Amino acid sequence: VDALVVALDHLVNATQGKKGFAMKRLILLSDLGGEFGDDQIEGIISGIKNSGTELNVIGPDINLDGDEDDDDSQRPGPSGAANGHQKARTPQQKAGEGMLKRILEEVEGECYSFSEALPALSHFQMRQVRPTPWKVQLEITSNIRIPVCSYIKIKDFKVKSFKKVYAKDEDAEIDNLRTYHKNDEEETEVDKEDIVEGHRYGTTLVPMSEDDKLNMKYKAEKCLKALGFTDAQNIKRHHFMGDNTHYVVADKDDETAVVALSALINALYETNMAVVVRKVYSAATAPKLGCLLPHIKSSYECLIYVELPFREDIRQYTFGSLPLKQDTEANKKYRPTDAQLDAINDLINETDLSQAVEDEDGEKTEALKPKLIFNPYFQRLYQCLQHRALEPHEPLPELSPMIANSLNPPQEVSAKCEAQCEKLKNLFKLEKVKKEDRKTGENMFKQKEEDEPSAKKIKMDDDLGGGLADITKAEVTEVGTVTPVDDFISLINQKDADKFEEASGQMQNRVEQLVTDSFGPQFYGKALDCLKALRQQSIKKSEPTLYNNFMKKFKDFLIEKGRRDFWEMIVDDKQALITKTESEDSSVSLGEAKDFIAEKVEAVKAESQPPAAGDDAEDLLDQI
Repeated sequence: VDALVVALDHLVNATQGKKGFAMKRLILLSDLGGEFGDDQIEGIISGIKNSGTELNVIGPDINLDGDEDDDDSQRPGPSGAANGHQKARTPQQKAGEGMLKRILEEVEGECYSFSEALPALSHFQMRQVRPTPWKVQLEITSNIRIPVCSYIKIKDFKVKSFKKVYAKDEDAEIDNLRTYHKNDEEETEVDKEDIVEGHRYGTTLVPMSEDDKLNMKYKAEKCLKALGFTDAQNIKRHHFMGDNTHYVVADKDDETAVVALSALINALYETNMAVVVRKVYSAATAPKLGCLLPHIKSSYECLIYVELPFREDIRQYTFGSLPLKQDTEANKKYRPTDAQLDAINDLINETDLSQAVEDEDGEKTEALKPKLIFNPYFQRLYQCLQHRALEPHEPLPELSPMIANSLNPPQEVSAKCEAQCEKLKNLFKLEKVKKEDRKTGENMFKQKEEDEPSAKKIKMDDDLGGGLADITKAEVTEVGTVTPVDDFISLINQKDADKFEEASGQMQNRVEQLVTDSFGPQFYGKALDCLKALRQQSIKKSEPTLYNNFMKKFKDFLIEKGRRDFWEMIVDDKQALITKTESEDSSVSLGEAKDFIAEKVEAVKAESQPPAAGDDAEDLLDQI
């Protein structure tokens, strides 16, 4: 009794004159074994009623039926003792129970036993409820506007990211620091104010400043505007979008709005119509398309808002029809019989959750109601977090029985489905079909080999015992001209010896041969592929020096042979020297690599000098 007085006084004084306390609740936890005086009972009852406070009592199982002489062992619910019998109540507890029954009846409070309250404490996180409304005017026409409030009814809850998790320490100041640097050797730092966002338009970078974004951004005003009315059947279920659903009700302080919205809801319900609306949450958000569907219950009525897709968001996919023809014997074979169809229908009826379990009054009710079920993924996550905080060095715990029960179907449903499952096994016979092997050359070779007597079988070498594929495949010993890239990869990947330097030299010779033997640009593509593979593997194997030395000689080789066009292809494809940024073992800087590419090849003077006047044809031929 003293606890109720102190708690009620504190609750009233702490909330007096403050907004946001629409509901106040007192929770009393007691075994009812202490002494008490009943002189303050009337004051407690009047205080709870006047302050609008809800009273909940958690303690021993209190009998509210008024039968005080009942046997404790006959009370329903789990037993609190280990031997299966409840502990007998003391006279003091019986007196306390009578006092609480009187208070609960006067204030219309509720009581719970410890066995009923403990399962609620086993959940790690309760469902988050935000009753903050979004207030707007539902604009039907320019002259008809109804003030409404929108509340989130269902929302996809996402677990908080653990990418940034800091321990709460008042002395430690933790803050994020982000800097911007150029992509050069010095990595010069750049101030954020000097950075402008750019977008590519072909080969041109178009700057886009914050002012340009604001000027080009679509400006919209907060609204909920009706675009038109349509039959509710036109709103397809598979067109529903968004991660939440809203309940739209009239502003409770505006009686005219309540009457107007009620008339609209009933009219939509009677005509089976829906409202297509344009919703703009705020000036900073993009417009969305949605629909308002009427929803009428015995205690309330509202409009349900669901987001719809725009025309550009819908994709139409056309699929071919199933080849079911009545006159073909093959389709008759796979057509289900009436007994099979009835068995499937019976299974569906038995697994129906709408009338699956019985409540306290013995009436059939829905099982696994979403509003009563917690997400097992989140519960398991918080269970592991709690265990890791308390036992940092222990392995993760086993799955909690409470979570495991939420993953399994109700026992009543499973028991009813056993007979139907057995019936399905008998009606739908499953036979294992052996897959026929395709008649390939290798399979025929193996089959012929197995059919021959053991004395006639030819003993093959161990290295060639893998069938036709391994017999025809020869070991690669050098980089050839047919598949030089594959030969090069095979050589450097051999595990018995390190042949990278040898293979790299062969690949260099092969590139020079392809360029020299090429009639015009005939073999340039193949030579460039070889060069790409050589450069890529040099970086991967941390051997950039071999490639860089080859490129310095190869450049002079191309100039001497008059193959400047292939050198331009190398420069355009960025297959020049390997720099430090690409491989730590390289000694070539970015500047040296750019200078190496920028060096101009001196043309032959004879090509640029005009012929002197008076030279005859023989002198011109000699110059050529």
